[in-house]
Amino acid sequence: MVNPDLQNPTSRADTSFEAWLAPGEEVLWRGKPERQPFVFRTWPLSIFGAVLVIAAMAYEVVVLTTEAPDLLALGGVPFLLAALYMAVGHFLVTRREWENTEYLVSERQVLIRHGIFQPSLTHFSLHGLPNTTVEMHGIDIGNVMFKPRQGQGYGPFPGYQTMWPYTPDYILGFLYVRNPQQIQQVIETARWGKPR
Repeated sequence: MVNPDLQNPTSRADTSFEAWLAPGEEVLWRGKPERQPFVFRTWPLSIFGAVLVIAAMAYEVVVLTTEAPDLLALGGVPFLLAALYMAVGHFLVTRREWENTEYLVSERQVLIRHGIFQPSLTHFSLHGLPNTTVEMHGIDIGNVMFKPRQGQGYGPFPGYQTMWPYTPDYILGFLYVRNPQQIQQVIETARWGKPR
């Protein structure tokens, strides 16, 4: 009898890399993003959040210290909560996302586990990947992105998706990994039998 968890690629049980590896399949590289740059990649949102916190607090102070009805203060509560999320809460979300993110390159496929509350697993055949590019974010930290060459659109294979949050222009890839050029070389060598 076939295990039903192995038939559904989005189930929690199926996010184990081992369930996707064929017997004897060689793992060429496996890793996680570097925690600090991955979690703090959303820091610009904190600037807007801090401004909104000040504005929401000023509104609350004005309402509660004037003759305005105190009930008006309730109108500022949703804005204050949203501002607190934008100022600091989003770091908790990206920290949770980091805990659920892991990458694997084998001799025939790329596996990416990611998600916030319920991780999902994305599977790519090595020969179905679009062009790989490296975007550096420090001395030896960067992204290995799976993007089509300029002018090729976002094909040919379906199922590509963007990495949440705040990276709408990117095709899914390995975010904030150490030595991204070496990882790109591992992928390209596995795809074509020689380094780029």
